[in-house]
Amino acid sequence: MATDDGTLAGEPRRPRNLHGAVSGSIHDDATARRLGFRGGTIAGSYHMEQAVPLALALFGRAWFDNGTMAAYFRNATVDGEGVQAFARRTPGTGDGERAELWMDTADGRRVWDGSATVGDPGGPSALADRMTDRDADKVRILSFLRVGEVIDLGELRLDGERQRERLRKGLMTEPLDWYGDSSPWGPAVASPPTEVSFTFESVKQAIVRRRGPAVGLYGAIEIRHLAGPLLLGETYHVSSTVLALGCTPKTEYMWTETVAADRDGTPVTSVLMMSRVMKASSDLYS
Repeated sequence: MATDDGTLAGEPRRPRNLHGAVSGSIHDDATARRLGFRGGTIAGSYHMEQAVPLALALFGRAWFDNGTMAAYFRNATVDGEGVQAFARRTPGTGDGERAELWMDTADGRRVWDGSATVGDPGGPSALADRMTDRDADKVRILSFLRVGEVIDLGELRLDGERQRERLRKGLMTEPLDWYGDSSPWGPAVASPPTEVSFTFESVKQAIVRRRGPAVGLYGAIEIRHLAGPLLLGETYHVSSTVLALGCTPKTEYMWTETVAADRDGTPVTSVLMMSRVMKASSDLYS
């Protein structure tokens, strides 16, 4: 559906919190409420999935070939809360195309805002100006990390079973045929939550083992398709670079860029991530 100003509106949805049973995480009701949230939160990458049909409506399958999607998260949502994604074309200065993206709750609260591109539209991405290292010298929970540090996980296979299970159980808010068994690229395509889980979440587990107990949540994500989409069943070399560290009054944060490259070493997809850690969840701030 398009409005008079050219805004495309996705279907209203009520996503489920699929990680609510993970005790001690931001998705667990008790933990989230103790930290000041209304309840266990839905991971932001699942909300980005709702914007994929809008990106395809604007840019076609080329979005999976060399497109991006960026989201800066403003308000967390809880299980079954009504949300709707929107998109509107914006001028580009290069050879590609650009659109503004955002998501609102049914009562008008902004969940996230960002952008989608295809090709090279020129200008900075929606997250380029947000990467800062404010008060990096005050970091405690993440003090073991260093800007420029590379975390190399080597060869990993993207099995995609969690994505297929969500499809089978009807838990994907915006299912595409290409997410199932096959796609124009051969195997099934990874959806945004699968891309984020395969790249950043793999790296996060290596960081958590060094970090110690604390509760984290996504702050911002930018997915970049550099040479086509990630494909289920394929093997990629995954490595991540720490780009920035910093503090806000309630959180510490890190910016990382994680790249999945094919067997020839060609970068296929990268995920720029700003991940937060709640100060109140760590003994270092007690």
